[in-house]
Amino acid sequence: MTTHARIIIIGGGIVGVSTLYHLAKAGEKNALLLERRELTAGATWHAAGNVHTQSAYANLSALQAYSLRLYDGLADEVGQEVGSHVVGGFFLAQTKERMEEFKHLAGKFRALGLEYELVSPSEMKDKYPLLNVSDLEGGAWDPEEGYVDPYSVTMGLAAGARKYGGKIRRNTQIDSITRLPSGHWRLTAGEEVFECEILVNCAGFWANEVAEMVGTRLPITNMEHQYLVTETMPQVETLGYELPMIRDCDSQYYLRQEGQGLLLGPWEQDCRLAWQRGNGRAPWSFGQELFEDDWARLEDGLGAIFHRIPALETAGIKLGVNGAISFAPDGRPIIGPMPGVPNFFVACGFLGGIAQGGGIGLAMSQWILEGESELDLHFIDVARFGDWTTREFARERTHEILPIRYELIYPGIERKTGRPLKTTPIYNDLLDLNAVMGQAYGWERPLWYAPEGVELKDEPSFERPNWWEHVGNEAKAMVAGCGLSEMSSYGKFKISGPDAEAFLNHIGSAKVPTKPNRLALSLMLNDRGGIVGDITIENSGDGTYYCVGATLGVALYQRWMEDQAGDFEVRIENITDQLSALGIAGPKSRDLLNALSGGAFDDFPFMSSKTVEIGRVRCQAIRISFSGELGWELHCPMLNQKALFDALMEEGKKYDLNLMGGRAMGMLRIEKGYRSWGAEMTTEVTPRAAGLERFCSTKKVYIGRAVVDAQRSKPPQKRFFTLEVDPAAPPCWGTEPVLKDGALIGFVTSGGMGWRSGKMLAVAWIDGTGVEAGCLLEVQVLKKTYAATAVSDPVYDPNNKILLG
Repeated sequence: MTTHARIIIIGGGIVGVSTLYHLAKAGEKNALLLERRELTAGATWHAAGNVHTQSAYANLSALQAYSLRLYDGLADEVGQEVGSHVVGGFFLAQTKERMEEFKHLAGKFRALGLEYELVSPSEMKDKYPLLNVSDLEGGAWDPEEGYVDPYSVTMGLAAGARKYGGKIRRNTQIDSITRLPSGHWRLTAGEEVFECEILVNCAGFWANEVAEMVGTRLPITNMEHQYLVTETMPQVETLGYELPMIRDCDSQYYLRQEGQGLLLGPWEQDCRLAWQRGNGRAPWSFGQELFEDDWARLEDGLGAIFHRIPALETAGIKLGVNGAISFAPDGRPIIGPMPGVPNFFVACGFLGGIAQGGGIGLAMSQWILEGESELDLHFIDVARFGDWTTREFARERTHEILPIRYELIYPGIERKTGRPLKTTPIYNDLLDLNAVMGQAYGWERPLWYAPEGVELKDEPSFERPNWWEHVGNEAKAMVAGCGLSEMSSYGKFKISGPDAEAFLNHIGSAKVPTKPNRLALSLMLNDRGGIVGDITIENSGDGTYYCVGATLGVALYQRWMEDQAGDFEVRIENITDQLSALGIAGPKSRDLLNALSGGAFDDFPFMSSKTVEIGRVRCQAIRISFSGELGWELHCPMLNQKALFDALMEEGKKYDLNLMGGRAMGMLRIEKGYRSWGAEMTTEVTPRAAGLERFCSTKKVYIGRAVVDAQRSKPPQKRFFTLEVDPAAPPCWGTEPVLKDGALIGFVTSGGMGWRSGKMLAVAWIDGTGVEAGCLLEVQVLKKTYAATAVSDPVYDPNNKILLG
């Protein structure tokens, strides 16, 4: 006998149960959760249960805040206790650098509507008398910090799921998964058979094994993590109130009250792979079990905790917990529709599964039922990973980030492990020319170039980092002569088939160019009018189209296009790895390119392309420029990039050719009023709000057009403005509050120096009511307020004379 359900969730931890709860509460009456053993078996049952709102990512903070509030009201909703304790929490700072981070975070949380107050050591001592504050610089206070009993809250969510019509089957281990000709899924569990339309993988430690059953994989690593609980402490027992949470960010541990004792959780510096003999794979037989205690690995961490809480010196240990947790390579959750596997969703890799479980369940239900989540979640989307995220890459990166769980999150921070991985033929040439590299979607690409005598490394800062002026010099040199940018990591797609033109017109806001070698910049929108992404479309002249998009969006773009293909007879090919791209821009760029091509760049209109020979290499030259200068992109087979680069560098000596990294380009585009995917272009932003409605056709039907048309006559409540900020201000990196007459009206999404205009700039997402060019505003940076003025876009070359020259 076969059991049918429209949606089946595999895994009964807090994320799987939360997903079922939210699906059922949203009205889905045909959802079934299958649990291998008992609910919470795996990681949930032994979790410390901490719930907090703080995150480096604004929308993850929003999801965690939702979790905390959901759990705190769950007992009233379902009629059973869930062990919710909202006690507030302190974040401790031992250094001035850490206090700078807290100032940065305080601004961000204010912009998000969350409370986060900077406090002195004495203020912390008043609320936490057991605390030794003698060597603290200060701290931060979050009144919404707390903890729950993981088992009870999961059972509460399960009760809620059943209340709204969700179904749960325990002791059901999936043995195999196959896709039926209908596109539906068939699952076997011993003698039992299940079929569904949509399958959701919330299998925790076994998420990769489940993924492998459907022919894909997930880059998660299972790691050991230990905490301990003390016996009753008289110093705690006599207080008469529950102590706040503690996170000592510099010593890397968390601490909270448990009963009348304390729960101590140091993040291991000597971190260990779980199930080492099994290469990190959890045995299917593993249930509510723990590993042997390994106190030696905690000695340094426990020493720091005993220093902070001297009363612990006489406390006995009641309980040790050494369990497994699953990590993604970047420490963030992995959720969403699996690229290349229709109707297969994943939610795994949770470093903070209890804190995130409620919000993730909500987001997953929206994604499954509505096709997208309300919040833009590209930073935790499974599509941010690709085939380059091998098991070994994931393991290396996890061993880097686990010991620094509470590291200082500086802007633009780069990881060291798992590199280099994806390199272009000129990678070593760029290193020889003093490139400081970053990694994006596995690609090594230059961030900036160090002058002779300058150390080739980032020294991150919330103020002006060590690369600030060098990036400025790159931009200025390009404007004086010409600059070369490595752009090969951009996503590249070939769209072909009888319906290629109709398909691109359907998914994109701009009319597809009908003439060969013409370009269009098109926005891909969802049904709400939110921006999924932007692509440059070239009519290749042979019935195919060449599309270029954001590096970090390549897998997401491909998935979205494939999802919209429907009945179109179209082929979507990701050819990113096959082609390289170099950008040449600046007032002398045409002269340089003409010298190498026999004058092929004289008759070359903006937004057009041409096949040219530059030296020995045949390229597709595209006249477009993200810097806003006269410029071209040169696309050629990856194998020919070295020869092209050598020719440009040699001839470029005559034309003041300068190398320019990605950070310079990121600031130049702000001066030009260009928006960036993931910062200003997100699914929460419409073209009108982004100032991009000029790229939206009024003569064809496309996804999201109804919203675009409606906003032409009714401006959106929020919109982007470029701000000129007091030059004495530190740079804006994102989420800094924007004020008008002292009232919060929005926050910064991007910032930097306008090296051509000499102005400190920021792009802000604000309530546009009553704000126009020239309006006086304020930006709060590191807890200080600086004057800012709304300015008209673009700040540089407003009439496009230079761009079109």
